[in-house]
Amino acid sequence: MEKHALYKGLQRPLVFKIFKGKFIYWAAMACISSMIVGGIISAFNSLMGILAFICILISGMFFTISKQKQGLNSKTRDDSIYILQPKQHPNNFKNEKQKSI
Repeated sequence: MEKHALYKGLQRPLVFKIFKGKFIYWAAMACISSMIVGGIISAFNSLMGILAFICILISGMFFTISKQKQGLNSKTRDDSIYILQPKQHPNNFKNEKQKSI
């Protein structure tokens, strides 16, 4: 019986330029949406179309880079202190009411 090695990948996120993983798609969508909006606006005024293209592209890239710095997964970062108290079982609560009557 012949055995063949299976390729399981690199076990790392995909990297393109400075973008990693899902942020590659975010950056691509920023580029595509800026081209579409810039093209629509340039049908009326070419200077405004170019400005819209540049503004949307730069703001989309900055947004993508800032989200990438937070990590691949969305995490909540609270500075609060939580005190967890055990939940009383309903049967224990009923017994306390009956004893007090």
